Amino acid sequence: MSATPILSIKDIVKIFRNGSEVKAIDDVSFDVNLNEFICIIGPSGCGKSTLLRIIAGLETATSGQILFQGQPKTQPTSKVTMVFQTFGLLPWKTAVENVELPMEVAGIEKAEAKARADRYLKMVGLGMFENAYPHDCSGGMRQRIGVARALALGPEVLLLDEPFSALDELTAKSLRILLLQIWGDPALPTNNFVMVTHNVEEAVMMADRIIVMSPRPGRVVGELKVPLPRPRFEHLRDPLFFDTVDKLMGMLSSNVEEQM
Repeated sequence: MSATPILSIKDIVKIFRNGSEVKAIDDVSFDVNLNEFICIIGPSGCGKSTLLRIIAGLETATSGQILFQGQPKTQPTSKVTMVFQTFGLLPWKTAVENVELPMEVAGIEKAEAKARADRYLKMVGLGMFENAYPHDCSGGMRQRIGVARALALGPEVLLLDEPFSALDELTAKSLRILLLQIWGDPALPTNNFVMVTHNVEEAVMMADRIIVMSPRPGRVVGELKVPLPRPRFEHLRDPLFFDTVDKLMGMLSSNVEEQM
């Protein structure tokens, strides 16, 4: 582990004001260490996705701060990119044009952006579909384009907002395997993942460490290091896998019951 966390989330509070005040997140703090895969779980409406958007710089916290490599992060950066639940592709652009877009915004020269887009589309298994439009692609293909787009900037941290929730289980499984291959590839700079999910079994499959949040306002109420060895997919019938899932379900249930 790195002495300095790659990300530090410190005392984050988020209050939405629209006629009345709604506190979405309350005093959330945790670190993301180098080469770590973190999952954040919690009940619907607890502020998981809002927290991820704050980390990405797409949303502003009411108070608290985000540190990247020990320095305050006050705006979006190509070092921290995000994969969205709803794909977020522009329908009038092809797959390769969607992947190129954030690189163009970042000022990367056109030929270099095209070369990177081609490389990452091939990496996610879509090398033959660079000229396809989103409406011609399945949900799984669209999410692969989203992953390629996020990776093409060469980020050090990849944020994922429930990336498999709109997909069938077979497609989701193939993308989970793909992401773990990317995360474990030493040739890539992207070795730090933070993923929001409502699926407890998915969190145990993917994560090194799981952050548990309470119902709104979302607070960190627990943390669990996954004790299963990798490759994790070889241990899904291990009693320890089910014990870990049960432990997390207990942590979630007890906090929901406390607020009822």
